[in-house]
Amino acid sequence: MDSKSDEEKLGYKPQEQAIQASKDEVNDVSGGLLDWMGVKGKVTEPSAAVNNCDAVDPDMEKYYSIHHPWSVYDLKSGTFQQAMDNLRKELPAHGWRITKDGETKSMARNPEIIAVNEKTHHAVAIEWAKKRSGNLKQIITVDVNSRCYRAPAGTNISDER
Repeated sequence: MDSKSDEEKLGYKPQEQAIQASKDEVNDVSGGLLDWMGVKGKVTEPSAAVNNCDAVDPDMEKYYSIHHPWSVYDLKSGTFQQAMDNLRKELPAHGWRITKDGETKSMARNPEIIAVNEKTHHAVAIEWAKKRSGNLKQIITVDVNSRCYRAPAGTNISDER
């Protein structure tokens, strides 16, 4: 049995925060990323959603995280290359540390940026899917994840999904 505390496993003390506030925070992060890209196009609609905190609570009894996958495609102005270049500049300028700037491990070897905000513990993975199987158009996929939070007492995390 693992005797490490939840804080030791995570490397930080999970902040207690209402789920909607955490969703709003991640949606704001996503909005900032889209702005920093500096392109105009279609954006997928789904909003941020509750996810489990695997490291300490896979059953979501006490802890949760927020996950927001989205994409931008059918650009009306700007280019996919411009969007990626802008993110390379804007992420560090806004407190993000780029941990990977290279290619995906897939056969397509698409450009990928992975970054973490060490202050807020948000993480993002961004892929420019310029080579896609079939006749699919280019797209930039963005996957934003929050840190683990502790749900306020009395919160049924599963009800908030």
